[in-house]
Amino acid sequence: MQTEITTRDRLNRYEIAQETIGFMMAMRTEAIHDEEKKAVPDTAKIAQWNMEFERLDDELYGLRLHDDEAIQRVLDEYCPIVKAEYERSRVAA
Repeated sequence: MQTEITTRDRLNRYEIAQETIGFMMAMRTEAIHDEEKKAVPDTAKIAQWNMEFERLDDELYGLRLHDDEAIQRVLDEYCPIVKAEYERSRVAA
């Protein structure tokens, strides 16, 4: 039996998905910035991260409140990455 998602729960999940994509975009921006500061930046990495940033940007603006599958995919795919980065940065601090 599948339970109906309340409007509040749906909105919460949607906002969390948006924030998670935003964190992913910030991680790419930081990686690009750090790589560009190197004496010999890896242009292939920078190009890859720029493409990933654009894909995330498209995904963010394409995300819809009632697209439960897309929201769940974002949460399943990106939340573990963001959490791992957060934990890594806490240990490094």
